[in-house]
Amino acid sequence: MTINFKSEICRHLRTAVDNEEFFLCYQPIIDSRTRKLVCSEALIRWKNPVLGIVSPGEFIPVAEKLGNMESIGNWVMESACEQLGRWHQTGYRECSLSVNVSALQLQHPDFANVVLNSLSANDLTSEHLMIEITENIRIDKGDALDNLLKLRKEGIKISIDDFGTGYNCMKYFQKFECDFLKIDVDFVNGIKKGINKIIIDTIIKLAHEIDAAVIAEGVETREQYEYLADKGCDMFQGYYFSKPLSAGEMLDYLREKLY
Repeated sequence: MTINFKSEICRHLRTAVDNEEFFLCYQPIIDSRTRKLVCSEALIRWKNPVLGIVSPGEFIPVAEKLGNMESIGNWVMESACEQLGRWHQTGYRECSLSVNVSALQLQHPDFANVVLNSLSANDLTSEHLMIEITENIRIDKGDALDNLLKLRKEGIKISIDDFGTGYNCMKYFQKFECDFLKIDVDFVNGIKKGINKIIIDTIIKLAHEIDAAVIAEGVETREQYEYLADKGCDMFQGYYFSKPLSAGEMLDYLREKLY
């Protein structure tokens, strides 16, 4: 990425929410045993009239430095719940969504209320939402831990994303019970390497010891799927099952494959 492109991202990102330039895609998460949909992850995308499509890997780090990741994250939460509510109204009331949460969001004192209000405004219950947090988020900073405990008490499921790549996993287990561990895509991509197989096996065993389920992301081949399934991985996400889908495509997917 050039310096000019970075500066352009900074300039346009400040007004992207107000200009309605963000949209969401949805990637199905599939049950290992039934091969049926159990949840979908809401994924943010940005289409700027000048820059075109900008990948999350390019604009999210910039948003975090600018300090507007909180407003973008809240837009994602509210928009995801609004879309989920529309799917429920269409008749797919068992459909659930997983939403990624940034450190700034989680540490804000009002974050838990933002989540609960988004559910309530769209006639959703807590069982229909999973919050994804990365292992690198510090839960001892700001109101992060209080928010997590409040949300989990309300019945919202918590998933630790990119598990095995950070340094906070033991702190999470000491402070609260998580519902899901998500195997990082790099481990899945390198599944032929012995060390990655050891890490994957360890994560699955650890998760099951603490009564958490395991989601493998980035599953793209039958070889990856079969190895992970054989080791007891509970759920899968990746192009082997489905690419990220637009809201319309996701509705078609629900019509064809839900349950």
